[in-house]
Amino acid sequence: MELTVKQKEFRRKWVVLISAFESLVESGIKLTAAIYTGSAGMLADTIHSAADVAGSLLVWIGVRIAPRKFKKFPYGFYKIENLMALAIGFAILYGAYEVLQIFFSGKTTLPKNIPVGIAAVILGMALDFFWGRFEAKTGRLINSPGIEASGNHTVSDVYSSSVVLAGLIGSLFGFNLDRWAALFVAVIIAKIGVEILWDNIRVLLDVSMRSDKLEGYSKIIARQPGVLMVHSIRGRNAGSFRFLDLKIGLKAYDVNQANDMVSVIEANLKEYDSTIDTVFIHYTHEFPAVVLIYVPTDESGKKISDYFGKSTHFTSLKYDRETRQSADVKTEINPYQGDEKNRGIKLAEYIIDSGADTVCCREDLHDKGPGLMFHRFGIDTRKTDETSLELLLLDYFGKSSSVFTEPVINSN
Repeated sequence: MELTVKQKEFRRKWVVLISAFESLVESGIKLTAAIYTGSAGMLADTIHSAADVAGSLLVWIGVRIAPRKFKKFPYGFYKIENLMALAIGFAILYGAYEVLQIFFSGKTTLPKNIPVGIAAVILGMALDFFWGRFEAKTGRLINSPGIEASGNHTVSDVYSSSVVLAGLIGSLFGFNLDRWAALFVAVIIAKIGVEILWDNIRVLLDVSMRSDKLEGYSKIIARQPGVLMVHSIRGRNAGSFRFLDLKIGLKAYDVNQANDMVSVIEANLKEYDSTIDTVFIHYTHEFPAVVLIYVPTDESGKKISDYFGKSTHFTSLKYDRETRQSADVKTEINPYQGDEKNRGIKLAEYIIDSGADTVCCREDLHDKGPGLMFHRFGIDTRKTDETSLELLLLDYFGKSSSVFTEPVINSN
């Protein structure tokens, strides 16, 4: 199930407040039944439900103020949700303690008006179960640990209420089952509480995100035009939101182009995962030690064509920048030379898809579609006055000039 941004925001603001109202109504029902039946178990369950009201209100405060940013808190109060979730975790453990009290103390007197108590407990369990599951599911959908913890806590109330229910049913037959049921339920409730505490303590200690999450982000980054290498990627959770810290190498030839690439990377990451709040990107201008060059040529692959889109062939090769040696030289026919429209654009798309690092020709592509495409995708676009490919390759970067600006071609 996918929620729209507006639906997520609505649930974030109001689900926990509605949960507090549900717990308040349930507490009233249980308190009335506890007074009417004289059941100590129901009175304890009432106190437990009343604690849920306070817990839900705390979480609601957390999700409402978490995104707000101030001068002294420029990153917002995102972790306050985790602090609230910790409070709920401790409340769950306290609930387990309450149940254990029932186990160790037991009951000496049987309650009265038992059917009324049973009906009240069953009604409360139904409310806790269905609303708690909805609340926990909502927390997962909008990635709110506070709301999810509140929902899990609400569901856990079903187990504590089952202790009271078992005691009431046993009372119908003159047996007291509270003590042994309490032990079983206390273990379950304690487990839930410990899991919530551990998950949120990890966030507060800035434990790294799961490796599969980081790997997914890395794949998104690596697919972006102009990204040469993802050197490192780190991430942390803060409440419902995530923060990423990247170090990447870009095939960028000026600051503006690099900034444009960074903006695109950040936008695509946030589109992939809407819970990302901020992406810190550290980049270096890099160029491969061995570059893949494409040059429009004649059929022999020795003479450089005067044109780009109208060239009959193009030659590709791997060029070692340090030794100036060439390898894997291939001359192919230009499949788009006979097209009347957009042959230059089509050839540029083909070269881009082939993974070119740099393109060089005699035609000036500065204000033309193919050149602009190469520039957009981080491909070094160059012009040369040489007619011989062999002479050009004696010093590729020295005998050609960048169409847009000189690239940083050191590999450090």
